[in-house]
Amino acid sequence: MNSKRTVQVGDVFASPLPMNKYGAVKVMDIIGRSYLLGITSYIDEQIPTIESKGIHQILITESIADGLEKPLFEWVDGKLPKELSFMGNIPLTTDEIRVESNIYAGKWSKECGIDVYYKWREETDPQGFKLEMQKKIEKADAYARRNTISNPKKMMDDQVFWGIISLLDWSKEDEGAIVEAAIKELSTLTIWQIRHFEENLSYKLFLSDTEEHAKEIGEYCFSLQDQHLSPDLFLYARCAAVARGKEVFEDALSNPSKMLKDTEFEILLSLSSEAYYLKMDKEFEYESGCSYETFSNKEGWSNTL
Repeated sequence: MNSKRTVQVGDVFASPLPMNKYGAVKVMDIIGRSYLLGITSYIDEQIPTIESKGIHQILITESIADGLEKPLFEWVDGKLPKELSFMGNIPLTTDEIRVESNIYAGKWSKECGIDVYYKWREETDPQGFKLEMQKKIEKADAYARRNTISNPKKMMDDQVFWGIISLLDWSKEDEGAIVEAAIKELSTLTIWQIRHFEENLSYKLFLSDTEEHAKEIGEYCFSLQDQHLSPDLFLYARCAAVARGKEVFEDALSNPSKMLKDTEFEILLSLSSEAYYLKMDKEFEYESGCSYETFSNKEGWSNTL
């Protein structure tokens, strides 16, 4: 268990992995309650120390977006998981200070270092790893199909919703800066209005979760020939359509061929949680009536699922 009350840039934490192994992550940047983690190349049955060689090297993995080998950095939100152990602090190098990432990994969990395990398994037992991952995917898909909720709860009025979306500042380059004004405006509303915004967003993403839309997202689109699709990438592509405003989204919704190509904007999913934290200084907990996760819209995938 960790003994840290506050997290600082340069902090290194050991993370538990399957098969009684350990990995390690390093905090590269902090913005509010979001943390940029560098996933290190350390993996061993021994819990690492601050002197362990692997924790000074960031894991190199293949990028889903462009297929290039890159160091793995990803943003997480929320509290430091109690399962992580604090190893010490290693000040950032000049190169590390310049690190940027648009990968959002969701809530900070004990599995934040899992990618080094996946790479180790792929290198040491590729066939076994392939079968293991296929079983996990099939199990997750089956669970999602059984438990999908598809009835929206009360939603924010569309005019107000699109008004907040219109505050996204596309003149900025940094994604955090793009959404800053929208988050601040949303934080001035009531708790219920923030929930109603989340419901509206979830429903729009649910509506565009269809096979036809998945075929139109660009290079990594769904095809009937191989039927391979990254669920996360398709979700982020749907986020991009909503983020670009009412006209772009509604055009794409009615005509899937107008979906934005090779574009994603996953940070849109954090608007409600960031606004709620800004307002209440605590985590946002809300379950929408419709899931925005890929394959949740059963009618949209009726020919495939």
